[in-house]
Amino acid sequence: MPVSRRFGFALAAGLLSALLFLSLAKGIGSGIVLSYVAPLPPMMIGLALGAPAALVAAAMGGVAVAGTAGGFSGLLFLVIVAVPALVVANRSLLWREAADGSTEWYPPGLVLAWLTAAGLALLLVGMVLVAGHPDGVRGWVAETIDHALSLVAAQLPPNRRAEAVGWWTPLFPAMTVVSWLLMAVVNAVGAQALLVRLGHNRRPVPAYRELTLPDWPAAILAATGLGGMAVAGDLGYCAANMAVVLLVPFTFLGLAGIHRFAAAKPNARVILGLVYGLLVLAFGWAAPAVAGLGMVRFWRMRFRRPSSGGGMEG
Repeated sequence: MPVSRRFGFALAAGLLSALLFLSLAKGIGSGIVLSYVAPLPPMMIGLALGAPAALVAAAMGGVAVAGTAGGFSGLLFLVIVAVPALVVANRSLLWREAADGSTEWYPPGLVLAWLTAAGLALLLVGMVLVAGHPDGVRGWVAETIDHALSLVAAQLPPNRRAEAVGWWTPLFPAMTVVSWLLMAVVNAVGAQALLVRLGHNRRPVPAYRELTLPDWPAAILAATGLGGMAVAGDLGYCAANMAVVLLVPFTFLGLAGIHRFAAAKPNARVILGLVYGLLVLAFGWAAPAVAGLGMVRFWRMRFRRPSSGGGMEG
């Protein structure tokens, strides 16, 4: 494909992403759903044409959003849309030639680990930026939630608002990053699936059921979990929120194990329907259970990890 056409497709993807991102702010119907898929166009263009195309799309989208809604909105676009798109496009297209001459593509578990690392970096940067608040990071989070509730739920009685603030404050930074991470994963999987359907994919469909993780998420999860329980103040608050974010890759590892189990059963769709139904209806206890399964799988697989790194296409 000529460079001019690649550039044009990348610019179009960036403009479409900006339109989707702005749909919520501009009050367009179904804006929440549309804004959630804003990373899809730059991810698709990146997975089809390479990371440079994703960079062009992200830059175009950021300029369009900033020009329409202001510089702060443009910055949010770069954080919410551009960062995951660039990580996915850059990591997913890495490959190497195996000893038998076949192509080994970068494992999806390592792409997930990179996305998790990016989410942790954003969490840390955000906490550093607000660390100068008189009441610390936790105080800033509580104040921000209270202000948001006063705008979107002004009719809420003061005592109920205080209860809501108290309920949301402990893990609100983690919930924000977890939502970002889930959005990135859903869009990445969707982008690859759409490219395969359209016949423009550069890599085969990853073997998601064979997902494995590197060692560092488990090590940092253990450290931050202990820190969140043992350390007071901003450091303990930060550690606890990091630990919650680090549960996400293990949740996907648990889901991969469930998919692998269900694949061998005649009623696989029923099993998966029940699992995802529980995740939607009772996320608070179902997700930790799946994450726990993922941790068990991680330690079992760690000592018999295949040389390919797992999650590789055959």
